Amino acid sequence: MVSEFIPQDYGLEKGNLYEILATTFSKSARSGELEPNTSCMGIKLLENHLIKITPFPNTTTLRNLKDIGMVTLNFVDNVYLYALAALKGSNSSITFPLNNYNYIEIDNPFEDTLEKSTILIPYVRTSWAFLICLVVDEDQVIKRDLLGEITISEFKLHVISSNTLKDSFKLFNRAENLALEAIILVTRLRVAKDKNDKSLILTIQEKIDNYAKEIERFGKNQNALKAIQVVSEYINELKD
Repeated sequence: MVSEFIPQDYGLEKGNLYEILATTFSKSARSGELEPNTSCMGIKLLENHLIKITPFPNTTTLRNLKDIGMVTLNFVDNVYLYALAALKGSNSSITFPLNNYNYIEIDNPFEDTLEKSTILIPYVRTSWAFLICLVVDEDQVIKRDLLGEITISEFKLHVISSNTLKDSFKLFNRAENLALEAIILVTRLRVAKDKNDKSLILTIQEKIDNYAKEIERFGKNQNALKAIQVVSEYINELKD
């Protein structure tokens, strides 16, 4: 159901960081078909109901945001899908299957193009809600963390369509939160390995191992167990 974007309906408050699945897309040069790409990403609500998103350099998400200027923010309560979205890629056998997508037809927001009057936009079909957004601004900012200092693109998004598919009052439980933390950590592990920072590699690996043991101790959360299995698979491929 499409409705006016009211941030509180999605549990969004200004200044807080929220993990979502961001779906961007490109068009195949050969067939013209949409090629969706979904990544695990943090967002923040700004003034005037704008949303901030900061993809890492040299990613498909960044390229699609620059080229197309649209993104679907998917609110998903299955942590296993976060693992697939975060750890897929050309350097990994992990994939985010195409059958995870549905498509919605919306009015074409690009008035200066010769495209059709409507366009299809991909979203994650198991989302409980999703927002379709246009890029309205881009800035370059410097980010500093354990991996060092990098310049990243910071995009401001305007919501043009907000869609609620089902009511969701689910909060991630402890096992799922630990799985999400492990997913975020393992994305940094490759950078640490590329830098050959052995101390940081050890620190990250120890934290992930501890999270995995805790998740296995809880034992009953299948999505968390599947997510941590994807993390283990990704780490094993890094070692090869």
